[in-house]
Amino acid sequence: MKKEIVEWLVAIVIAVVLIFAIRTFLFVSFTVDGESMDPTLEDGDRVIVNKFIDNFNGYDMDDLIVFNSAAGPAYVKRVIGEAGDTVEMIDKQVYVNGEAVNQDYVAHTGDSYLDNFILSDLPSGSGDDSEVGVDEIPEGKLLVLGDNRPVSRDSRDFGLVDEEEVIGKVQLRYWPFNEIAVNFD
Repeated sequence: MKKEIVEWLVAIVIAVVLIFAIRTFLFVSFTVDGESMDPTLEDGDRVIVNKFIDNFNGYDMDDLIVFNSAAGPAYVKRVIGEAGDTVEMIDKQVYVNGEAVNQDYVAHTGDSYLDNFILSDLPSGSGDDSEVGVDEIPEGKLLVLGDNRPVSRDSRDFGLVDEEEVIGKVQLRYWPFNEIAVNFD
């Protein structure tokens, strides 16, 4: 009986350590709050965020990422620009390095608070003025936009995102079950 209790305790301890390691270093669950990523992700959708991917690949254009923000709770947004890119929006069309971006994921085309911008128009995301007036995205920063542009709080509102604030890349929508999706690139 004593041996069986010890085996159960060891199994429970191992399970707790594995869960802790997975949540800390590999994957975390995130619930989408709001309509800023509609129709790609909807309010209440639950996703798995890969925290490990940036150690190998970093983040690329069109990746869906979750990041901490000084402007509020964690956000999920789409990467539009990376370090070295120039980004502008003219009449709701995004241009990266002078080329129009295919935005099939943007379904809502109503007017928003900033449908025209150049990178130097965006506010500083770091709390200082080092990014104000820059013509290209500095190293270690990302420009992110929501897919539902008319209602999204994104880089147009709070500036560039520091890569150190990124929690990870969205890999899987698991809720609702009838809309399970993998890799949103």
